[in-house]
Amino acid sequence: MIKKHLLQLCVSITLCVLALPVLAQFDESLPGQTIQIYTRFHAYVGKATWLLEIRDVENDQTTPIMFDILRGNNVWTIFTSSRNYLITASRVQISSYNSRGNTFKNYRINDFCHLESNGQIIRGKSLTIMIDGELTPNRDSYNCNISSYADTNFTIARPNSAEGY
Repeated sequence: MIKKHLLQLCVSITLCVLALPVLAQFDESLPGQTIQIYTRFHAYVGKATWLLEIRDVENDQTTPIMFDILRGNNVWTIFTSSRNYLITASRVQISSYNSRGNTFKNYRINDFCHLESNGQIIRGKSLTIMIDGELTPNRDSYNCNISSYADTNFTIARPNSAEGY
């Protein structure tokens, strides 16, 4: 009886160990790269929206993404569909209403945070974007900090790697 349970335990452990390299291999269905955006806007007048267009150069598809920007903290994560992409547009539009003059004003900030790739492909890198300050048409009123890093799809373990283990 004990031998039977011990044999079952050994077989289960062996199957688990053999399955680990299969689980750790790259999965083509996972998203390509990530773009993480964090904002902390102290103030702005009106309603603000942000349009980002991400172009997947491997599949020749462009995805528009629109965000409503709120005062205070905003957090967004974008998953690209490939490892190589372009940011073809980054536009913020601020719409405000002046009750005294009964008029609307629209301000547009093109190439917001200088994110547009201008034809230069971003290859195998994810982005973290941190923006703070006051959102106004004046580019000096807000700060954009952009960092990029090689993203390996959050790989936890690599097959045939014994580093640190």
